[in-house]
Amino acid sequence: MANIQKQFEKFHETIRTDYDTNQELRDKRDIILEKIEKSLTDAKRPSFLRLMQGSYIMRTGVKPIGEKEYDIDVGMRFKFNEEEHTATEVRQWVFDAVKNHTDNVEAKGPCIRVGYAKGFHVDLVPYAWWTDDTTGEQFRLAHSSKGWIAADPSKLLKYVDDAQSAFADTEGGTQTNQLRRVIRCLKRWDDVQQPEESEAKPSGLAFTLLSIGHLARALSWDGKPDDRAALLGIASFVTSQTRVVANKPSPEYEDMFAKLSDEHMAALISRFQAMKDALEASNQETDPTKACELLVPIFGDDFPVPPPDQTGKKTQAPAIITSSSSA
Repeated sequence: MANIQKQFEKFHETIRTDYDTNQELRDKRDIILEKIEKSLTDAKRPSFLRLMQGSYIMRTGVKPIGEKEYDIDVGMRFKFNEEEHTATEVRQWVFDAVKNHTDNVEAKGPCIRVGYAKGFHVDLVPYAWWTDDTTGEQFRLAHSSKGWIAADPSKLLKYVDDAQSAFADTEGGTQTNQLRRVIRCLKRWDDVQQPEESEAKPSGLAFTLLSIGHLARALSWDGKPDDRAALLGIASFVTSQTRVVANKPSPEYEDMFAKLSDEHMAALISRFQAMKDALEASNQETDPTKACELLVPIFGDDFPVPPPDQTGKKTQAPAIITSSSSA
């Protein structure tokens, strides 16, 4: 089999984005939060503490393609309990502070979204946040139609961070581990295969939780990471199921794939089957150029194909798959 780990790592570097690599993301986030802080102070309303959440703080973000946008997710912890103010009241504070910031501000279910013309939007998620002597730290998310609902963004972030320990020493030629690389590959694959937002499209968090639950660390015979084998393991698991389930480890503990109808789930599994077939075919190739060409229809044009005169037809022994602690 051709050794194409270098191409997988190059692909990852091409598609990744996070606060560490994108100053513009940090600037957009900070400007809007400072604007809200000033508005609340001027109106003599309670202020908040920032809580970075979402794919950028989890370091699983991918660059958008096509009509997709950079999605910045920011939590706002208001230090009071759910009985002191209504969810509608708190959401209105935030909305009033940003409604004239851009021409595209809308109130959505769990957030207030501020859109920018340059393909950015910031999702502002207000929480009531307090400490209970019996149950400890408490969060309630201010939902547009459901009022205050149970949430625990800190627990979710800790769950994702804790999962990284099973993938120590899998950085290869990158500065991130195999788990995060695979999550990013799955997100870009889904954007390539299903670019339109719809009820049939799983969230990025769904792929994150799927990977944490079922990804096994994959190494080549020399102890170096083998991302192709890792992705093949995920695809093999999904295609053995009739429905995929990935429960959120924090309130409301929902299945992140639950929104998919049976028809949409069957289509998702079919797409994973196409990925599995391509990975297996690539695995059989001894020519790195041909092995990579097989993966371009799966992962998109950003997946690199080395020129034939640069490959030297490097081969490797079968990968060694080790069980992760979270699998």
